[in-house]
Amino acid sequence: MSRERQLHRYPFVPVVALLPEDFVARLTRLKEASGLTWDGFASMIGVDYRQVLRWCKKSCEPAGGAMLALVEFADQVPGGPDIIRGRNRQVPDGGRE
Repeated sequence: MSRERQLHRYPFVPVVALLPEDFVARLTRLKEASGLTWDGFASMIGVDYRQVLRWCKKSCEPAGGAMLALVEFADQVPGGPDIIRGRNRQVPDGGRE
């Protein structure tokens, strides 16, 4: 299959991956939802807690592996996927949507 035909088959336009402006707030909400300390939170995603603090100070961003671990951790926290993706869904009383 020619390269031109492959491009038409998968119409994906590459974009620059940037963290959202409210990433630190999302990270904090995820940590709070998990009930862990910053140290415990960092351990769960496999990084040193000082690295998480650097993310919070916006002096650096999570690398690919850390970001994947963060998303996988969010999958284990109730409401975590919505928190990390910035979707603020409210769950009515009783826990049913």
